[in-house]
Amino acid sequence: THMRRWIALLLFFSLLITPCALAEGVHVVGDNAGEVYCPEGSDAQTAQYVYRYQYPLLENTGETAQMINDFYDYLISDAKDFMIPMTYETLEVSPVQAYTAITSQVMCNNEDYFSVLVTTESFMGAETSQILAGHTFALQGGKAGTCISLPYLLGLLEADENATWMQDRATAKANELVYGLVWSIIEEQKAEGIIAYYDDLTREELEAQFYPEEDFYLDENGNPVFYVQPSYIASSAEGVLTFPFTLEELLDEL
Repeated sequence: THMRRWIALLLFFSLLITPCALAEGVHVVGDNAGEVYCPEGSDAQTAQYVYRYQYPLLENTGETAQMINDFYDYLISDAKDFMIPMTYETLEVSPVQAYTAITSQVMCNNEDYFSVLVTTESFMGAETSQILAGHTFALQGGKAGTCISLPYLLGLLEADENATWMQDRATAKANELVYGLVWSIIEEQKAEGIIAYYDDLTREELEAQFYPEEDFYLDENGNPVFYVQPSYIASSAEGVLTFPFTLEELLDEL
């Protein structure tokens, strides 16, 4: 009986621990953030161009977390080596400080996925522009630690699929599915006049301005939210347009 009580206790505690461990994704400990001033030697006040960035920084609990941290380290070093000097060189001399400000928000962090929405706001002397990017990392399986595209999320591609034609076919299938669903929502919204879409907007133009395979993030329940950049298909006053779906909805339509 002593042994049985011990096993029962063990079971009880494992039940207590498991849901938390399962629901927990990776552990965000802070920001990978910084500022770069141009020209060299200038500061926040005197710089002609300021590049600010803020990405999530994960506790290094293993290879998956390390790969995600490396992904953001690479984006930062790539910007410092190429984008920042190039942007600064193309700027007109102006009394008004130009800037690029990158901010990020964790939208989903569960046992399967870590999804981040990155917003880049730029001011180059004329007007402010905004661009969104979604980064969804797998936390399980063969793709763990890597940023995945829609076909992997929908299970149209296996983690180890290397054949380009298979990847292209799965991407085309995933995109076609989302284009159809999003276009029918746009047609409804146009009919109701609730969003200021451009009058002559066609499905072809939507397809030219929107890439479902990568233009998405996951919400807290792990469901995809697709987005179209401001002013691409509707008045800039509408801001970013979002089209949320449940994973079940998408899988049912496949």
